[in-house]
Amino acid sequence: MTMKEAVIAFWMKGFDFSGRARRSEVWLNILANVIIGFLIGMLSLVIDAVTGWRLHIAEHFSFFMETIFPSVVLIPGMAQASRRLHDINLDGRIAIVITVASALIDFAVKHKSFFPLNFEKSGVMIIFSVILGIGGFCLFIVNFIKGHTGANQYGPDPKVI
Repeated sequence: MTMKEAVIAFWMKGFDFSGRARRSEVWLNILANVIIGFLIGMLSLVIDAVTGWRLHIAEHFSFFMETIFPSVVLIPGMAQASRRLHDINLDGRIAIVITVASALIDFAVKHKSFFPLNFEKSGVMIIFSVILGIGGFCLFIVNFIKGHTGANQYGPDPKVI
């Protein structure tokens, strides 16, 4: 699988939580996002430097990368993580639960005025963050594990197809 094919598969299967995803599909898509983000970031810094820092392009890029981009890739990312878990014969709902819970924790931290509890003093936020951090780390490790050889309950082996 090429990087182009991995990115196309990410967006074409963005709402498909069934089937299986190979390691190369996941890692090449991550690599493409890192490369594109780096190049656009460098371009925004160059444009800011050339214009004497009047346009604040780098600030707009930072806003895009911290808010808009994660919102756009949230569901396709969950779908890909779910398919990756299927490839090692695990339930894909694990990825959905961890992703949604992480998004809720992130929202709670950024918008403290919506919640009547003081999470910092109660320690609840720290406990949730540690648990979700461990879960996120486990999802990261899953991307290194070789997929189940042959068909499993989630579909045929993607290496064979």
